Amino acid sequence: MVAIVGVFLVVTSRNERLSAGNPISADKPRASAPEKKFAGDHWHAAYGIYICDNFVPDIQSDRDPTGIHTHNDGVIHIHPFTRAVSGSKATFEVFADAVGLSVSENQVKAGDKTYKNGDKCGDKEGRLKVLLNGNERPGDPKDIRLQDRDKLVIAFAPRDAKIPEDPPSAPTLDNLNDVEGSPGATSSTTQAPNPEGTVPPPGAGAVPDPAAPPEGVPGAPGAPTPEAPAGPATTIPPAPPLLPAP
Repeated sequence: MVAIVGVFLVVTSRNERLSAGNPISADKPRASAPEKKFAGDHWHAAYGIYICDNFVPDIQSDRDPTGIHTHNDGVIHIHPFTRAVSGSKATFEVFADAVGLSVSENQVKAGDKTYKNGDKCGDKEGRLKVLLNGNERPGDPKDIRLQDRDKLVIAFAPRDAKIPEDPPSAPTLDNLNDVEGSPGATSSTTQAPNPEGTVPPPGAGAVPDPAAPPEGVPGAPGAPTPEAPAGPATTIPPAPPLLPAP
């Protein structure tokens, strides 16, 4: 029994290490674990809100209380700060709460207006419909557990409307500016810190030599060269007159 338990613990520990080192192997986003030197999963899902016959503008919000947020790009950026919003708890509800989106299984708020089942789109009654990766997903969209590269469309439209399967932001998943190696990734040059540990402002010159005299003192870089003091005046006698040739 002791041997069996020992083998089980060894295998379990190995699998946990492999899982922590390979985010792709996980099926639920995991929060960072500094004790395991694991930075946490960084996943992305495209979303769009479709009202009657067109997509409304992307949600604009800079709130990020949990690590599940947006960069105002129609993409849900998923890198949970804590276990409280990771794993099966990394749901669309967490995102909706962060950005102030009001949505349920029978209504959605877009801009200043709430659209409820039975409200009109033109002369037809509309209803809420959710598409997840091209498939209709019944129930409350807040319960959706977010996965990497999900494509989510929350639509309010007539029953016979043809709703796009992908949100407009879907192509962005292949061109994200916060994913290393992505075509859209941006590079930045970090300046070396000065002796005080702060980054010098753009255009700042080299750090002065501490041994150099301060600016404005003779010998300091950029200081004016002092003129030599004037000495006593010297009188030069006139040259003797030239004598006529013999």
